[in-house]
Amino acid sequence: MQKKVKFRGRDYIITPLNDGKLKVDDHIYSPIVIQETESLFRVTFDDCQFNLEYKEGKLYLEGEEIDIEIKPYLKTVETSIESQQVKKVIVRAPIPGKIFQILVKEQEFVEKEQLILILEAMKMKNRLLSPIKGKVIRIYIKVGDNVGQDQQLLKIEN
Repeated sequence: MQKKVKFRGRDYIITPLNDGKLKVDDHIYSPIVIQETESLFRVTFDDCQFNLEYKEGKLYLEGEEIDIEIKPYLKTVETSIESQQVKKVIVRAPIPGKIFQILVKEQEFVEKEQLILILEAMKMKNRLLSPIKGKVIRIYIKVGDNVGQDQQLLKIEN
């Protein structure tokens, strides 16, 4: 299942492969993750090694706080209404977690890449952005709901 991840201002497409490897954009890596302590992980990708630490709700890479943004997994359905293209997008949970905050309401208009909700997973708050400019047609979840990976969260139509 592909994920879109924004790290240090750059978008990456990450695909877990069946053999345990990770495809990041067009490169394939063989990650090894060793948990050193409750909050410290040593990660090795081929010949590159680094420490990831999770403490007080923040993630640190080699001691530097990092901000990772996970974009929603999308399924797009396009239909034609009177020669006009209408795009309906179902925003799905990119990872399992708990709905921490919903920042939009049904019938509300949103801009592309507007923050629409926050999903808490492993004590991290993941910001989900609107993939298109449009109107929120349906919200399938509420604050506090536990959701599974790929579960429908909301529908947006342009």
